[in-house]
Amino acid sequence: MINMKCPICGKDLDLQNKQIGTSENGDPIFNEYAICHSCKKQWNLDKQRAKKIAAKKAAEEKAKAEAEARAAEEKAKAEAEARAAEEKAKAEAAARAAEEKAKAEAEARAAEEKAKAEAAARAAEEKRAARREAKARARKEAIARLAADKGISEEEAERILKERARARKAAAQKAATDATATDNSEEQKYGNIPAEEIRDKREKAVRKGYEDMLATDPDSKAAKKKKKEEAETAKAKEDVKSRKMDDYDDEKSSDDEDDDEYEYVDEYPRFRPGRIILGIISLLAFGFCIYKGFVTGLSTSGANVTSAPGMNYVIVALCMLVTALLYFIMNNRDTLFAFLIPMIVYIASAVFAFLKHGDEFELLILAGVSGVLAVISLILAIASRGGDDYDDEDDYDDPFEEEHDN
Repeated sequence: MINMKCPICGKDLDLQNKQIGTSENGDPIFNEYAICHSCKKQWNLDKQRAKKIAAKKAAEEKAKAEAEARAAEEKAKAEAEARAAEEKAKAEAAARAAEEKAKAEAEARAAEEKAKAEAAARAAEEKRAARREAKARARKEAIARLAADKGISEEEAERILKERARARKAAAQKAATDATATDNSEEQKYGNIPAEEIRDKREKAVRKGYEDMLATDPDSKAAKKKKKEEAETAKAKEDVKSRKMDDYDDEKSSDDEDDDEYEYVDEYPRFRPGRIILGIISLLAFGFCIYKGFVTGLSTSGANVTSAPGMNYVIVALCMLVTALLYFIMNNRDTLFAFLIPMIVYIASAVFAFLKHGDEFELLILAGVSGVLAVISLILAIASRGGDDYDDEDDYDDPFEEEHDN
């Protein structure tokens, strides 16, 4: 038998069984106790053994639960990795299929567009070739007809036709110059087609020069029909005007010796660099005035002072800022107000600075600068209305088309 010692005094313990209760059947229940007679202490050994067994069992169950949890986690992780790998493989396959499909569609579209472009290029080339052939035939027919009518060689007939064409072109350029000098209207132009008044004057000048040139040739049919044409009615003149306008449009669309297409551009705003320079000058003046205003001071003290010099600088600065913004905003507009509105603001700032300068010499200088900028704006406004953007070189006259029409 094992002797147990008291944990307090170290003496031997007495082991005894004591009844702690009864069962349902009335049988007594005993537990083993360790009793120290010296310390008067006792310990329930069965209860302590039960606690140790319960703790051991709980530890075993906890270890078992942790092992099961680790196994479940590893299993779930493996399943997740397998699903991710499967989904990744499916996504890669779908991406490859979509990429191949898109590539095939792009190649098909590129081939189709290339075929369309080649067909359009061939059609355009055939059209240009046909136009050149028709023009060459008309030129040869006009030369042959003139040579046959006058009994001269084809080289001489070609020279005569070229001289007539140069004469018509010179007359048209002179008429266009005269019309441009007198025309101050704001009529809108579409492409490089001139206004109706300019076209009328030009047609009359070209027609008169051509008739006078043909009248000097006694063998010309135009000389024999001159009196008849002078007696035409107003309705016949309107028909001639309509036919001339159609010939002008046909001539502009078919005249392509070098196979180049004409391009039409809108009117370019006048004096655009000058507007930018004036806007920059106004911004610099704005910065100077703001600096002087804050340095001088925006508030005053004293009963005899009616206004602050710094506030005067700020007002002039605001005027300069407004003019700069107007020039920058209306930079792409070809209108008279792009110069007149900033000019009015310049004049207002100049008058204000002159009236409020007092002892401030810088305000007087700013008044002079504003006046100069207003004068420059007025000059640019007048100059922007004094020109005509029509280019007479665009009025190309084929030396053989009119002979062919006759």
